[in-house]
Amino acid sequence: MKLIHDSWANKVVGCPMFILKHKLKRLKIKLQDWNKNSFGNVHNAIFLKQRLLLSIQQTLETAHLSDIDGLLCQEKIAKEASLLIFV
Repeated sequence: MKLIHDSWANKVVGCPMFILKHKLKRLKIKLQDWNKNSFGNVHNAIFLKQRLLLSIQQTLETAHLSDIDGLLCQEKIAKEASLLIFV
């Protein structure tokens, strides 16, 4: 909210339509920067988490019984991490 308020509070001189257009354009740039810095590339993050999960699941298929508990724990963590991206 502070980002929006600060961007909108800056004075612009001109007719009302020019002022609105200029403020919206400036706000769009600020919001894009905020999104990029706060969330990064969400699609890439999802892709990497899905690859990690697939790798763990493939390892589970060929794992020895003594390794399964650790792999199941890793699989659970990877699934939870993938779901957190959407929340």
